[in-house]
Amino acid sequence: MAASRMSTTGLDAPSNTSLKSVNGSTISVDLLESEEEIFTWQEVPDKGKGLVATRSIHRGELLLAEPPLFSLEPSPSNSDILAALAECTREAQSEYFALPNEFKGRLLPALGIFETNALYYNVHDSQRGCTREVVGIFLHGSRFNSSCTPNVSLTWDSTLGVMTFRTLRNIEEGVELCFNYTDVLATKEQRQQCILEDRNFLCRCSTCELEGVELAESDRRRSTIARLFDEVPNCGNEPTLGIRKIRLALRLLKEERLVHYEASFCYDAFQFCVSVSDFINAKAWIRRAWEVSCCTSGPDSNAARTFKTYWANPRGHHLAGGLPKATLSGPDSR
Repeated sequence: MAASRMSTTGLDAPSNTSLKSVNGSTISVDLLESEEEIFTWQEVPDKGKGLVATRSIHRGELLLAEPPLFSLEPSPSNSDILAALAECTREAQSEYFALPNEFKGRLLPALGIFETNALYYNVHDSQRGCTREVVGIFLHGSRFNSSCTPNVSLTWDSTLGVMTFRTLRNIEEGVELCFNYTDVLATKEQRQQCILEDRNFLCRCSTCELEGVELAESDRRRSTIARLFDEVPNCGNEPTLGIRKIRLALRLLKEERLVHYEASFCYDAFQFCVSVSDFINAKAWIRRAWEVSCCTSGPDSNAARTFKTYWANPRGHHLAGGLPKATLSGPDSR
């Protein structure tokens, strides 16, 4: 019996959004927010410009919900981009050409700006009846700089057609807001190579600035988490071993100050518990998965709604009672 994995990146986000001006630019913010600015675009040491919190921001707050200026199939040509821009307003075109370009001298301007700033996401293709990948430009979302220990997550909301950006932890005033440009579980060398190939720059976040023993320990922790992520689904017939691997992964994630993958590991733990009819600990694990998914993708995301359903009725999961009864451990056990 193998534990089944589901995507913990939600596809739906709260719909109570309105438009608000920040530094002369219009962005979407949650209607529950006060009228004060949440962040500003300003100079950041060694990074050029970036988005910086103008007040304390709580974990899970919606920072931005933005539709793409335009979206294209992956690997577009310069002509494809110019054709898409021709459909935009002159103001939007001016904003596009004011975006950073890390490919100056290597690519034509429109293409260089696109490759520097585009974000990938999946959309449902109703004609083909499947999901396909597209690449979009988000004029405001592209202002978030890179960090391999991010404090912001991004999720595509297919219902509203917007990219949502939420805080992954409590953030103090004056702290820069960043999301990850590559897989956070890769080593520094792998992350740097990936961003260099995709975006033509080297990440200068605090994690990538580590050296010596600190860097070696960080790389070791992240590589171990990646290995555990692959191993856990194969522990379906050994739930005790699976829980032990999950607890190690969660401890390492905490040491690396990473939220990514936490909800997935907690959902795996929930599945191990329901498989042996340990419904008390199962509810504790799925509640934690729900709490994390509310933070990363919003309480109305597909993942959060699914986890909340299983929290209310863990016996409704298809793995419930599949193995002999046993008592495992919950997320707060020592």
